[in-house]
Amino acid sequence: MTARRSPRAGSKAARPPRAAGEPAVLRVLVTGRELPGASFTDPCTPGAAREASVFVGVQRGREVIEEVRADAREVRFELEFRVGEKKDGSPNVLGPFAQGPVDDRFFYLSWGVGERAGRTRMFRRLKVRLGHLTWAQIRRSTSRGEPLRVTLRLTDARGGPLCGSAKPPFVAWETG
Repeated sequence: MTARRSPRAGSKAARPPRAAGEPAVLRVLVTGRELPGASFTDPCTPGAAREASVFVGVQRGREVIEEVRADAREVRFELEFRVGEKKDGSPNVLGPFAQGPVDDRFFYLSWGVGERAGRTRMFRRLKVRLGHLTWAQIRRSTSRGEPLRVTLRLTDARGGPLCGSAKPPFVAWETG
């Protein structure tokens, strides 16, 4: 289960059928647009120095992977989750990209600064919630072998990296 930047991430490769009781494998294609650039001055920190060499990546467990410079035109990550069932029958999103308590699952995009990808220091994170996903959306996606798609506008209203919880108009889900 990896995140990857890939022009083929939206391919329609068929998935093998799953055995009864086995968690579904849900793919989520994350597209980040309107990135803030590789440098910015943090308006939340008075007297802050200009941050340079800004990267964005996806968090897997505690590790940030697939970092891309924040001056890219667009960034894409393809995430895989296992989806089981909670006691109440609703979807339970699982796997190394799933963060948070069972009743509030999400994934993180993490912002870091450093000389190069893989050698950054995280300074902000963006939480993208998954709890709104329904069984109908998940089944439709998995039966078609197509990922759910989420598009994020990654620059906040002040011109810096978007952080906190992604909310409209900064996040848009296409669930077919």
